[in-house]
Formats: sequence, structure tokens, C-alpha cells
Amino acid sequence: MRVRGLPVPLGGTATDPDGVRYGVVAIDGDRVELKAWTETDEQGWTVHAVRGVPVRSGGRDILVSEVLTGEGKRPWIVLGSA
Repeated sequence: MRVRGLPVPLGGTATDPDGVRYGVVAIDGDRVELKAWTETDEQGWTVHAVRGVPVRSGGRDILVSEVLTGEGKRPWIVLGSA
């Protein structure tokens, strides 16, 4: 499956082109909890998002465009353009 956006696995991290790192803390259906941080803000902030609903957090617009799960596979999300 090809996805458009930034894929981030549950328990993993990914960095967007602006240097913001995202870590997926929890996935519950369409609800996602992320930790986000930058090199200059190592403490970061927590993002509570719902798939398909843009949220403003940390001065940024964040959109979880997909929540992907499959039996026997590690769940992950895709961050898209908000």
C-alpha cells in the first residue's frame, strides 16, 4: 500500500520536513495521541487528534490522515497536510 504523507508507527518516531519529530504514543480507533518536539524544544508537547480532523497544537496544524491497522501488524498512522 502506498501512502501519501508521513508514516509513523505506534511506538516509533518520524521527522517532518520542518524538523518536527512525532512519536505515536497511543492509537484507539480513530483517536491518536502523539508526542511532538523539535531540536530547540526537546520537552515537546502532546497532541490529541482524531483521524481526518485538523488540530492546532504547538503552533502547528496537524492532521492524522490515516490510521492503519492489520491483524498481526504494528499499527501506524499517516500525518498529512492540514
